[in-house]
Amino acid sequence: MAQPHDVLWSVARERLLLLGGPAALLLQVAHPLVAEAVAAHSDYHAEPAHRLLTTLQATLTVTFGDTTQARQAARRVGRRHATVTGAITHPVGGLPAGTPYSAADPDLALWVHATLVWTAMAVHDRYARPLPTAERDAYWRQAKPFARLFGVGDAALPPDWAGFVDYWQQAVDALQVTPAAHRIASDVLRPRLSPPLPGVAHLARAVTSDLLPAVIRDGYRLPCRRLHRTEARTLQAAVRFLRPHVPARYAYWPHYFQAVQRIAATTL
Repeated sequence: MAQPHDVLWSVARERLLLLGGPAALLLQVAHPLVAEAVAAHSDYHAEPAHRLLTTLQATLTVTFGDTTQARQAARRVGRRHATVTGAITHPVGGLPAGTPYSAADPDLALWVHATLVWTAMAVHDRYARPLPTAERDAYWRQAKPFARLFGVGDAALPPDWAGFVDYWQQAVDALQVTPAAHRIASDVLRPRLSPPLPGVAHLARAVTSDLLPAVIRDGYRLPCRRLHRTEARTLQAAVRFLRPHVPARYAYWPHYFQAVQRIAATTL
């Protein structure tokens, strides 16, 4: 498992990674089979934030929990995924009707894992600091065991960051934003806050548009006009300026502090 000095922990502990949540979700459902599975087995309209929150909780537990906690979290996800099976009823994304899908499919699990890795890097680059290639390579190596927990075999995992980038580019080129993905995106990008906060939905769309690869952003027909790019850059500059002054207890997830305390207790 990862340790406090590992780059994986230094990235994953940041609460600001939540800015990439909508982009990660939109990337996941840009895969036609993932979109059909989510549309058939989730209720995004009623609970648009549910998948984001459950994915976040599982990721934090696997990253910062001990071996038992990580395996328990993986088993809980596995039990949920075991029920997510079916077949598409009409041709989508170049796939014929009747094409089966399963949340336990290692290829789909690798894609979902890859979206979390790529989005974490994109957010960290923009809102914290760009990571050099050596740290990206270390991050990928340290993240690979988590993919294995969710059924992705070693043979399917790129060996290093360069291999991950190659996989990513090929996977993105094969994506297609389907009507099901559009319906999911319309709910994800309209956060329901109580009380409502004016401008939050608009800013979320600008941030998400900036984070997504251009081909996927265009597939969702997200705006990328000068105004939206300026808004995203302004937020990035503000976060980069303020971040060093935010106390760690607010900047980092509590899971990180619990893990540090647990490890310190075992070394006494």
